[in-house]
Amino acid sequence: IRVLRLNGTHINISWSLIPIIEARGFIQSYLILYQEIANRKRQISSVSVPATDSSVVIGGLDPGKSYSVSISASNNAGQGTFTDVIIVDETESSLFQLRAGPFTSCGEWSISIVNSIKSFIRSVVVDTVKDYCDCGFLDSFISNETLLCDTQNRTQAVYRAQVFNFDSISSTQIVSWIEDWVLNGASVTSGPILVTFDPTCPVPLNSFNDEICQQEATILSA
Repeated sequence: IRVLRLNGTHINISWSLIPIIEARGFIQSYLILYQEIANRKRQISSVSVPATDSSVVIGGLDPGKSYSVSISASNNAGQGTFTDVIIVDETESSLFQLRAGPFTSCGEWSISIVNSIKSFIRSVVVDTVKDYCDCGFLDSFISNETLLCDTQNRTQAVYRAQVFNFDSISSTQIVSWIEDWVLNGASVTSGPILVTFDPTCPVPLNSFNDEICQQEATILSA
């Protein structure tokens, strides 16, 4: 069994066809089961492949996540033994941060407000990357989102996330585009409010443990 990671969300799985003697009959189909390793509560997904095929492309995976994959052949006697493979995502990724506002004071943040701010900033990032690359960049290539609030400036939110390579575009290139956009005076209207992105806050991030925008501050995390 061979596994090729095509990008953050798609893999190609291929295998050698089983000779009739070893299969003890004619193979009717192959069954592929896959599941995210870190989230065993997730439903196991499956794909059925005709006996004449020896490969399949599976999509819709989450970038940065590892998956277990099991493959089995079936014939007139029923389903055969499953062969297991562990797929570890080693796709290159980069961290970045954005400070923006004004938003609702962080002292009043609820789960719905936090999710709303994350969704807004994520959509802005996606649209920005699309404008730079003229491509179909997807928000599924952004993960591990965190929202921080500097208690000394409660209406400003610091959004931190991880971005993965997209097709032939490196994650570092994507972050550099986001940084260029911010440095050129980025602002976006959200309803009646003009949300401004702070150009003094460095966009590239080395670690999620770094201080907010390289400044000492009390942090509230969400």
